Formats: sequence, C-alpha cells, structure tokens
Amino acid sequence: MSPDPPKGTSPYVPGTPDELDAVIAAPDNHEVLIENEHVRVLRVLVRAGEVEKKHTHKWPSVFTITKRPKIKYFNEKDEEVALGPPPDEGTPFWLGPEGVHWVVNPAGFDLEAIRIELKG
Repeated sequence: MSPDPPKGTSPYVPGTPDELDAVIAAPDNHEVLIENEHVRVLRVLVRAGEVEKKHTHKWPSVFTITKRPKIKYFNEKDEEVALGPPPDEGTPFWLGPEGVHWVVNPAGFDLEAIRIELKG
C-alpha cells in the first residue's frame, strides 16, 4: 500500500511516457544497480548545486538516504513543495509512486541514496 504523497507533490499518472522514467530522463542522477522482473535498485546522486531533470517514479519504493543535504523539491507545476523534516541518514522510508518532479541540491555536498523500486 502506498501512503498519500506529501501535499503539493505530483501523483504518478498511469500512461505517463516512458521517456520521463527517472533512469531515462535523469540518468546522471539515477544509476541502476540491480533490475529484474520484481525490483529495480537505483543509486541516487544529486551533486552539490545540481538541478535534476524532470522525471517520474512509477513504482512504490523503499528509499534510504545515506548522505542528506536539505534539498528543494518541485512538482510538475514548477511549485516548490515542503516535504517536512527529512529522515535521519540511513533510515529507510516508504515512498509511493511519484509523478513529474525534480529536486535542487543547494547544499555544499552531494545527496546520496539508494531507492528500491518494487515492480508490479
């Protein structure tokens, strides 16, 4: 079961073009570590000062931030969304599918994370 996304974020819309998938649309930030018919494991890296390209995540996931700067999150309407306090580094949390979004890392160090997407 997927939790309600934070208020203001974009829900994933079935039928969204595959070109907006994170690995295709923002490959500099999403590296596939493992993929099969059940799961896709991504290494997520948003470098200091970087602006991600717009992308989606169509599957729910477990997300673990291993290096956590405070980021700015934007929805498909180019609106900044307040995500609330981030979890502690190394603490996994659940994310439902995400519609079009991107983040900006204004910090002086990289965001690093592992995202385990659960297919089907």
